[in-house]
Amino acid sequence: MKRRFEPVEVEVTRGWPVVVHWNGKKHRVQNLVDAWVVQGRWWAEEERRVCFRVATSGGTLDIYRSGDEWVLAKTHD
Repeated sequence: MKRRFEPVEVEVTRGWPVVVHWNGKKHRVQNLVDAWVVQGRWWAEEERRVCFRVATSGGTLDIYRSGDEWVLAKTHD
């Protein structure tokens, strides 16, 4: 596993990621492995994130949306 925290472009259908554009390549989501919510210190107005672990044609990726941007958090070996 490698932490990344890089901006990526994600194509979404009905709220679910279907394609991740990363490293100049188009990685089609083959399987949604997991989805979870990370809520920081709400009293400090920290952002609530919906995270996805997706199996793609290029490997397993953890992604989340931050505002209007998508972020690649981790890649799995």
